[in-house]
Amino acid sequence: MSPAVRKAATMSIISAGILIPPAFFYYMVVKFSPNIPYNDDYDVILGFLLQYLDAGGISERLSLIFAQHNEHRVAFVKALVLIQYYSSGLIDLRVVVFLGNLGLVGLLYVFYRLYGRDENRLLYLVPTTLLLFQFQYAETTLWPMAAVSNFYVLLFAFGALLLLRGQGLGRFFAAFLLAALASVTQGSGILAFIAGAFLLALKKDYRGLAVWSILSAAAFSLYFGLYVKPPHHPSVTRALFEEPGNTLHYFITFIGSSFPLSGPGHLLAGIFFISLFLFLTWRGYFRRNAAVYCCHVFVFMIAAVTALTRSGFGIEQALSSRYKIISVLFPILSLMAMFELVEGKKIERFLFPLVLAGSIAFNVVANATYSQYFHTHNKELRDGLLKWNYGAPALHYPDQDRAGRILSESIKRGLYRPELE
Repeated sequence: MSPAVRKAATMSIISAGILIPPAFFYYMVVKFSPNIPYNDDYDVILGFLLQYLDAGGISERLSLIFAQHNEHRVAFVKALVLIQYYSSGLIDLRVVVFLGNLGLVGLLYVFYRLYGRDENRLLYLVPTTLLLFQFQYAETTLWPMAAVSNFYVLLFAFGALLLLRGQGLGRFFAAFLLAALASVTQGSGILAFIAGAFLLALKKDYRGLAVWSILSAAAFSLYFGLYVKPPHHPSVTRALFEEPGNTLHYFITFIGSSFPLSGPGHLLAGIFFISLFLFLTWRGYFRRNAAVYCCHVFVFMIAAVTALTRSGFGIEQALSSRYKIISVLFPILSLMAMFELVEGKKIERFLFPLVLAGSIAFNVVANATYSQYFHTHNKELRDGLLKWNYGAPALHYPDQDRAGRILSESIKRGLYRPELE
């Protein structure tokens, strides 16, 4: 076989490895996404749009866009809702879901760029694709509001860190804009400012760090100026000082929750990834690729904040499907770092086949385990809407009366057309 043919065959295999997992992923998204609201969609999408259209002026409308929802500000989600409404005249939640899941394509591109100048970065993208495009976070995948907020907050935050790795005033302010977008996409996005400051400190760009810190302080002030702790959420003080063991258990389990293990397996997986990060730190990996290292820091901060604010709900919630997108970032980022550390060494030729085999197994097991959720979720939402249409309280929202009012008013005003069949 000639070198040209061998190269073409290799590129074909790599291309298939990068394209097939997303193709199957989006096929399932399109096939099983119903045009039916789910939980927070009633407030953040339909309820928000009703309030926005009834608002008295620009000031009130801006206040609604940036209003706090639970512990988050989800202005980016609301902006997409407004763009769809003003371009089509109504809201189709299937479009919102699809746009939300497109954030994973952007995230994959950022990972590709984060590999730096490694000549094998396209090859290394294959296991990354297999780990990223699978169904463990099926709940998020089919949930319009969550698909946008959970995926784009990562895209914006990692994009900001990628830009900060480079030089230039334009990149600096574009990075800050992405960090600001992350902060109004989901509450965890506010941590992008801290991760960005850490990256600038690692680069010893102290002038940039000073400007970033001033701008970040202003952003924090705006975000938390009128912040109100959701009354039904567990106490952070209790998690930190009264139940530190439970909080630590939640934190470690959360980190390892993407692995299909039982018993203490998630805890052991979490300990493994924490140990691996400490090893990377000891080896000084942050000097080789500060952006990937700071992406790691960012997801560790998310895990810590989640443990502080959610551990009171029980350890089981650390295994929730809606959080798995964070957990799967630990093996992705760890592999990116390890591939760079072994570049050009003998172990590289043995490591990649093992990682590829493991990634394929991970993808297959995750898809087999969670694919049923697509069918079940679709049927439950359709059945619930049909029962509600005949007067039964079966909508997927805690307050049936409120959900019914929002849905009825949205249909009456032509903002939303229910999918009853």
